[in-house]
Amino acid sequence: MSFRKFIYEAKEQLDISILSAGKILTSIDKIREFLTSEITVEHKTDGVKLSIIKQSNNGNLKDYIFAYKGNILYSTEYDYLPNTKIKKESIGASQFKTVFSHFDKLDKNTIPVGTEIFVEFLMRKPTLSSNYNINHKMVLIGYSKSTWEVNFGKLKTKPSGFNTSERAKYAKELKIDVPQILFQGVLGSQITFERGIEHAVLKSEFASRKGSMNWDNPELLLDDIKSLFLSIDSKYGGTEEGVVLKYNDRILKFQQDYQVNQEARAKIKSKYKENDPLTEQKYWDNVKRVSLELSNSIVVKSRKLDDILSELSLMLKRLKLDFTHSVKTEANIKDDIQLNTKTLIIKQMRGNNNALIIGKFRIFTKEGHYKLIKRASTLYDNVLICLVSGPETVSTKDLREKMIRKCFPKVQIMHTNNGNVLSIINKSPININVVYAGTDRVQGYQEQIRNNIGMSVRELPRTDSDISASKIIQDINNEEFFMKNTPSEIHSMYNEIKKVYNGV
Repeated sequence: MSFRKFIYEAKEQLDISILSAGKILTSIDKIREFLTSEITVEHKTDGVKLSIIKQSNNGNLKDYIFAYKGNILYSTEYDYLPNTKIKKESIGASQFKTVFSHFDKLDKNTIPVGTEIFVEFLMRKPTLSSNYNINHKMVLIGYSKSTWEVNFGKLKTKPSGFNTSERAKYAKELKIDVPQILFQGVLGSQITFERGIEHAVLKSEFASRKGSMNWDNPELLLDDIKSLFLSIDSKYGGTEEGVVLKYNDRILKFQQDYQVNQEARAKIKSKYKENDPLTEQKYWDNVKRVSLELSNSIVVKSRKLDDILSELSLMLKRLKLDFTHSVKTEANIKDDIQLNTKTLIIKQMRGNNNALIIGKFRIFTKEGHYKLIKRASTLYDNVLICLVSGPETVSTKDLREKMIRKCFPKVQIMHTNNGNVLSIINKSPININVVYAGTDRVQGYQEQIRNNIGMSVRELPRTDSDISASKIIQDINNEEFFMKNTPSEIHSMYNEIKKVYNGV
């Protein structure tokens, strides 16, 4: 079975996030359809999503590529901590070492080469809230035929969908779990509900509640059903994040209230923070300091990233810390240092030193935009142009991109509807080391990227010779003025540009 209606594909990456039932079941007709359809209800675990590519079938660890949020995980990068300490103390990335240990013991299997496996990994993490009694389990939520590419420690995949038909078989071969099924059947009546129960605790809880459930009122019954399913604890111990609801080729979810309560989530995140924000910031300043020292002592050049990270792991194993944290152990601190140092190392790799330039670029000016991008192209490996299109400029988006491509055919371009630098960096298809900014935005950008290690802001000073795009647009019928103040590459576009901007 393939559930696609509420699973969206964003650009080339599959988004396997699930919409809340409350956002979809907004009318009595939709609720009735939901209550009278054949439905499968399964627990939604509270972990992190791993993407695992099967690239060969030799029966060893090298058969797989592992990634979290597109960042490739390497089997030896966490050797600075022993398994016993990781299982007992770690709240960070070193817990992925347990994933490698598990897959290293597997034999050949029937999962086709070229399959992307989507796994929920139940790790301890400050942003997760279920607090399982049993950690480090893996749950196979789906898979897809996929193509992929690896570049600078990043895994970029092109999955063809999200499938579950062979999920139980694949999970058995991988010796991992599948989601716990609670119910299969029709929810809308007491008789059909009881018939569809697949879970012993749900059966017991339903028996105690069925007499008070609002079977004659669909809207109230929906609330009763949600409350019932969310009351069933995880088989791993503790409260589950929620349940997944599959019906009519759709997939939705019920979530615990604290999952969408910002105050509750902030409280969970604060568990591993210093009470004093300045003390917490000093801690991260120390992490950055040590990370810079370590990254500067490692020769990067054209070496393989996994070899570099193995060297870093050995250095971390020997490292004597000169600072502490009131609620983090030495293992936790080394996890923070490792993650930050890995980021710095990747940023230093040959071909990965890139710059970001953000703007509307209403007209490509010769002394402004053109000169800036040309200069940046000589200083950095790649330049990413982020084209901002607000309500007043969205109609000229294609024209503005065409101007840029005329001048710089090889430059990368991305689009956004606002100038939020952190959002742009997070969506960037390439690593960003430098963000260019006008004098009025330097301080704001510096504050936004303060915690992004290895990243800086470079000011764009204006000169008296700069002619703004606004002046050219205001005098767009003056062809001589246009030709004088724009790069020659877009001169052939003059009539097209004039037609668009005439009267603006």
